[in-house]
Amino acid sequence: MATIAKISRGASASSALNYALGKDKPMHEATEKWLEQHHLERPTSLESCRAVAVGGTNGVDPFIAPEQFKVVRELYDQEREVNQVVRITQSFALNELSPENKKDWQKANDLGVELAEKLYPAHQAAVYTHLDGKNHVLHNHIIINTVNLETGNKLHEKKGDQVKKARMINDDLAEREHWHILEQPQERMTETEKHLVEKKEYSYMADLRARINQVMSDPTVTSFEAFKEQLAQKEVVVTERGKTLSYAFLDVHQKQRKARGQRLGQDFEKETILHELENRARRTTIEPDPSIESREPTALRIEQQTQQRESKIDEPLREIKHTESTIERRKSIIQQIRAGIDRLRQALPTLREKVEQRLTQHFNQSVERFKQRFNHDMAVKEQEKRIEIEKDLPERSKPIEQTHKHEPDRGGGLHL
Repeated sequence: MATIAKISRGASASSALNYALGKDKPMHEATEKWLEQHHLERPTSLESCRAVAVGGTNGVDPFIAPEQFKVVRELYDQEREVNQVVRITQSFALNELSPENKKDWQKANDLGVELAEKLYPAHQAAVYTHLDGKNHVLHNHIIINTVNLETGNKLHEKKGDQVKKARMINDDLAEREHWHILEQPQERMTETEKHLVEKKEYSYMADLRARINQVMSDPTVTSFEAFKEQLAQKEVVVTERGKTLSYAFLDVHQKQRKARGQRLGQDFEKETILHELENRARRTTIEPDPSIESREPTALRIEQQTQQRESKIDEPLREIKHTESTIERRKSIIQQIRAGIDRLRQALPTLREKVEQRLTQHFNQSVERFKQRFNHDMAVKEQEKRIEIEKDLPERSKPIEQTHKHEPDRGGGLHL
């Protein structure tokens, strides 16, 4: 039941990456105490981080990913663009990967890296594995740089297509691991709703389904009470009516809306919801050992003391294994950095050529714009001169008036 719990966009790459690494940030749900109780230690390089395993694609080092993402944005002049990253949350059920097994920490991270590589092969990605949620379920925070390494173009995908593609690849990974695969929600749409969706207009039914799907995508929701509480946080009120469920909420226009599960589709009906929640509860519940309850207190105390002695004996071995694991991890990080440097070296000639092309194109466009502006200004001045001449033309075309003076008659008389 590996799940794509959430996909969203982030305006700031550094904020998303720093949050996922969680350097000097305390873990949630008293996880430090939980790790101590289970004799688990984080890798040396992650001792002060929320992440318990890290990885990346295309030469990305998760510890310096903000700087690496920024270099690519600046190279392609995408620094001013909004939504610098895509954030994907990938979660694993307790019966798939156990938070109490450190090997599963790395396996969860490896699966996150594989998902990122298959989803966005031409984009940088950093993957951070956490276990500090409810029930300490292992989950990945996958951060994708939206700038394409090969073209420099920004990633543009419809959210529905994005989620569908991610779930399809995630399901392929789950099938390969022989894990349970969640069926895609079966939705029932009226003609009116289909018309709204086709016109890309708001549909309150689609909005309601999306809120319910977000809650059901959380593998930690294993009871009907938790289901109702999570929906209440999304401002959806669930009411039981016999064998049906009714959902009520305010839509984006602040209008009261209500719909039964039957109207939304089979996956939103009471029977389907309860069946899935019961299956989750069975998978996450650890059955108690009945033999423990029947033991005498003294026997339990002796057994605990024996376990403590064995733990002390095994402690040096754990230290050695921890050191070996740290060395191997650092080797892996160094190899990733070297691979990233090699890729960057190989890409430099192409990138330089692209930059020169962009500069030449920009210069030619600037010259062309100047020419167009100059010709336009000259045409405007010529037009203004022509209009001025046309205005003066009537005045210049008037005949010259003759002036007559009284002259004396040659005969000595005057003409009056």
